[in-house]
Amino acid sequence: MNSRKEFERNMFLLQEGFRRDEISISNSNVRTIRGIQNARLSPNQRGNLNTVDEMARLTATMFNNMMHVNREKH
Repeated sequence: MNSRKEFERNMFLLQEGFRRDEISISNSNVRTIRGIQNARLSPNQRGNLNTVDEMARLTATMFNNMMHVNREKH
């Protein structure tokens, strides 16, 4: 990831994707689910980097990249 700003944007987009039912994760991906569930916000409402593991980061980045690919196709 290039910056904290990009990381926070990707995590926000992932959260929105779940909220809008644009993304779902198979129950067999336990590490991914656990990583996303453990992510927390700091008191200043920014992503707490200490609570976000690599699986959550990778999932957020992958979702963001897939959204870009879908926009380019349409």
